Amino acid sequence: MVPIAVPEIFYKGWFWWVILLGFVVVVYFVRKKHPPAPPKPSKFYNKHKKSIAKILDVFLIIIVVLGWVPILYMSLSIAVEPIFNPSYRPEMRVESFRTALAFFLIPAIPLSSVSSVLIGILSVFQSNLTKVKRIILLIICLLPSVFTIIALLIEPTDKPWSLIKLGLIYSCICWVINGPAIITGKHFFRVWWAIMRALRLVSGEYPG
Repeated sequence: MVPIAVPEIFYKGWFWWVILLGFVVVVYFVRKKHPPAPPKPSKFYNKHKKSIAKILDVFLIIIVVLGWVPILYMSLSIAVEPIFNPSYRPEMRVESFRTALAFFLIPAIPLSSVSSVLIGILSVFQSNLTKVKRIILLIICLLPSVFTIIALLIEPTDKPWSLIKLGLIYSCICWVINGPAIITGKHFFRVWWAIMRALRLVSGEYPG
């Protein structure tokens, strides 16, 4: 694998303060202008809105399923092989099962995060967020953390911080997208629109 060189300036605190200051200045001057009204949906979109939403939902679900198939297949293959192979001793079967579980857990951390984001985008979670829907989103947001903890217990390492950092990063991604829906009962897109409207970057109601 070719190493990726990260410019040293990205490690400088002042660099990010300059970026933040520049963003604040841009927002300050943009707020002085009248924010543009949201574009009106086309007649085609209004007519086929539900059908488009269903097609998008199916597409997202297929992506989620296809993402899990390879690691499930490989990990199950490793776990099942000793069962049908009499040459494996009991301790070897236990070790093979641990290997299969570890093989599943490590990629499951980022994959569960991506799956959580894609599931949160489904149309069913964009409106009428009942208590049951919010609990479902909470459960899938906790999966990266759960997989990280189990991986640490199954395969202790001398440098656990790398795995912990991986779990924290992907857990944060889940909560950025689904956190508003879980906590406030409003989807991420609606909350983001409200923030943009408060900054006078947009006007009107959320177009979705």
